[in-house]
Amino acid sequence: MNRKPSCGVPRLISATLTLVALASPALSTGDDGGSAVAFERFMRTSRPICLERPAEHCVALAWRFADADGDQGLSVVELAALRSAFEQWAVRYRDDLTPPERSGIALGFLIVDSIGLERLHAIYDTDQDGLVSRSELLADVRLDQRPLGQVLLDPAAVDHRAVARRLGVPPAMLDHALPR
Repeated sequence: MNRKPSCGVPRLISATLTLVALASPALSTGDDGGSAVAFERFMRTSRPICLERPAEHCVALAWRFADADGDQGLSVVELAALRSAFEQWAVRYRDDLTPPERSGIALGFLIVDSIGLERLHAIYDTDQDGLVSRSELLADVRLDQRPLGQVLLDPAAVDHRAVARRLGVPPAMLDHALPR
């Protein structure tokens, strides 16, 4: 079952994961690929929205996908489910990804895994309520009427230095993970 993934979206998802990540209730860790299938379905259906519509539409769609319990915040459990689904998807479709997509995804995982999901969650949960809200997640990103990919490529819209400071990593490391 080797279908071509939604081209262009893996790099956007990698950047989003690096920014903290945006698991439907159907996602579960340790299944036999169901998470990867759900993630592929999400990427396939979100692709036209994320590539053509204003960034907020893409973020809203991703938020609905990630906020499994609908409490308007992302828990560590939800981030772990998303990370697992993304990893399963990346392994399943690795042969269909370009080398730069594979590198970007791998670097995103390296950053997230080296920091740790619990610590990453705590870094972005600035009000310490146990959930990362959309505004906390997007604190270093200015959405506008352009598609999300264009916003993420614009250094004036994503404060890469602030993201690097927040994550405690050298800005040069993020230069490879976050598209410019």
